[in-house]
Amino acid sequence: MAKKASTGKAVKKKSNSKLSFHKQLVLNRFMFRFFKDRTLQGLKLRLGEDRFEGIHEDGQSLFFHELSNYLFEVDLVDLDELRRYDLNIVKHWQQITEHRNRKEDTVLNMKYFQYLSLLFTEIYLDWNFNRKQELLDGLNRELEAYNVENSKTAKDRANQFREYILDDLNKLAFWNATGSGKTLLLHVNILQYLHYFQNGNANHYPDKIILLTPDERLSQQHMSELYDSGFSHIQLFDKSKPTPFRGTIEVIDINKLADEVGDKTVAVEAFEGKNLVLIDEGHKGTGTAAGAWMRRRDKLTRDGFAFEYSATFGQAVSDGKTVDAVELDIKKKKAKMLFETTALSKLTDEQLGQLDLDTEEKRDARIQATREVYGKSILFDYSYKFFYEDGYGKESLILNLNPEQDKQDERRYEYFTACLLSFYQQQYLFNKNKDKLAEFNIEKPLWVFVGNTVGGEDSDIHAVLRFLAWFLNNETQAKAWIQDLVDNKARILDTKDRNIFEKRFTSLMNGPEDIYADILAKLFNTTHSGQRLRVLNLIGSKGELALQVGEAEPFGLINIGDSPSLYKMCEEDTTFDYQRDDFARSLFHTLNDKDSKLHILIGSRKFTEGWSSWRVSTMGLLNMGRGEGSQIIQLFGRGVRLKGRDYSLKRSTPGLRPKGIHLDKLETLNIFGVRADYMATFKQYLEEEGITPSDEILELNFETRANLPATKLKTLKLKDGYKDNQKHGFN
Repeated sequence: MAKKASTGKAVKKKSNSKLSFHKQLVLNRFMFRFFKDRTLQGLKLRLGEDRFEGIHEDGQSLFFHELSNYLFEVDLVDLDELRRYDLNIVKHWQQITEHRNRKEDTVLNMKYFQYLSLLFTEIYLDWNFNRKQELLDGLNRELEAYNVENSKTAKDRANQFREYILDDLNKLAFWNATGSGKTLLLHVNILQYLHYFQNGNANHYPDKIILLTPDERLSQQHMSELYDSGFSHIQLFDKSKPTPFRGTIEVIDINKLADEVGDKTVAVEAFEGKNLVLIDEGHKGTGTAAGAWMRRRDKLTRDGFAFEYSATFGQAVSDGKTVDAVELDIKKKKAKMLFETTALSKLTDEQLGQLDLDTEEKRDARIQATREVYGKSILFDYSYKFFYEDGYGKESLILNLNPEQDKQDERRYEYFTACLLSFYQQQYLFNKNKDKLAEFNIEKPLWVFVGNTVGGEDSDIHAVLRFLAWFLNNETQAKAWIQDLVDNKARILDTKDRNIFEKRFTSLMNGPEDIYADILAKLFNTTHSGQRLRVLNLIGSKGELALQVGEAEPFGLINIGDSPSLYKMCEEDTTFDYQRDDFARSLFHTLNDKDSKLHILIGSRKFTEGWSSWRVSTMGLLNMGRGEGSQIIQLFGRGVRLKGRDYSLKRSTPGLRPKGIHLDKLETLNIFGVRADYMATFKQYLEEEGITPSDEILELNFETRANLPATKLKTLKLKDGYKDNQKHGFN
């Protein structure tokens, strides 16, 4: 039997720095103690190479064979246990990818981070079902070490967590970047849990298996994904239907759960029991309605088990609290009611005694303390910073309009024109080099506009329509601006007075003679200039409006849900034409078709989650990001997804790119913002994650010499005392 998990020496930390949530993941720390390197970076050095992906002829994964080479702690997990865990993972993985492999005509192999996520899950579930007390003791030793590290000052101690109790062990969370395959992870987790729950009895199931999603659209997507993974007993929740038999996966969006029965909702008590609950986008329960949601989640999982998944736990719990802090808040509220003060230091011992929390209040504090809840339940952290460092996903290019220039309509239209030209450049390169791009699995570019408001006087959707109409109605001015942009004339500056489109259109310098005409053909699906924009309200597809030029095939789509106020604005706008089409079918589901002629998708914030496409190459953001931390990262994740060469999910490296096709521009997500402090917020997020934003990168181009001089080369050196000062450090 494996021995108890030991803890390492407490590490001192700077008391004057805010503790990153990455450093508060106690469960994640505990799991790394099963391995020699004890960090994700350390295991990546041994397992991160592509040669370890796949299955050995003996049926074990190639990761297992490398791990068995002195990479695990034999005192905690022996080789036979590791072998058993690995065989379980391989079996589950092959089960969920069998249909997908046939469908895509490929072989989906686990990436190292996916394998480690599943291996951590195997270890945790085995200990939770078979060695629960050892698991509890090991976690509390880890937590004790964490608290010691955070004990020097009062500020440090504010980061401390309460010890684990048995009720804390029935939930796991995965902090995985969008595009890192969390859907497949979720599917394997179902099989992993059932393996340990059934313990050889295939007819033994939890009371319910529930997959919670943020909305109906994502529920439909999950139904499709479950089917592709070979799950046959799946059902969209419908309160009017009879209860399905055990083993059925019920997919329901969280908006249908309430404390009491309603016309469209069901009381959460109807789902109480020994359930397996899987929660997609778990951060949804940490916002303004966190209290009600967290209590419902507790009722759903109290006697069962929960898996949660989100790309944005860090942002979602940024204002979250520890149990100590929540209990203090409860006491202050009671003090305000009883003694009309929140200053507990002014109360007598007798008065303080009246503030003692009862059992239910203490339980509620443990439920509401979101920072501590997730700090103690996140099993694996593969958030965006790790995803990006490993070369996955697209690069991002943030090109934001100076806020002062943003106030000028003409300057804003000029900026819009530059955004359009950036997207057209991607279209031009894609169509010109389609054959050479095939091996890199580059999809047809798609421009996505996301607005904060749909209807009303400040409708962002209407603003996009007016720009598109302007571009079609003002050919002469648009052509002049396009020529200046291609000629690299500085017209649009950032807050540092830099030309934000400096050398951005070099691939168009030898491009079409009449770029405007080619834009009409490639983007607007027309060869005739001088025609007006037409907005078609597809009445049969609620909330969809098609965009076309004259009688040409639709080039764009608005997907917003029903908005009578927007329709009225479109009817009254004289810069474009508005019509109803009572018989047209939905176009939204055709966006990902190989032969799709839709090049622009316009929507509201619902694109921050649920909808998925490999096509997104440019994003235009209007009024986005004002205090919406989690949605910012969700939205970004929709665009950086990349299939990559051999379905590696990775962007290419300069040495492997064919010359002359400008592959880097097609593996970059262009992000433009109008009245969008999204940019500042997102840049801050990147910097906090240790990633240098694209507009802060200084490119130095030095002339190269074939023969080095005989004299000693001069090198850059930091002044003493400036080691950590990047701004002033070089001399």
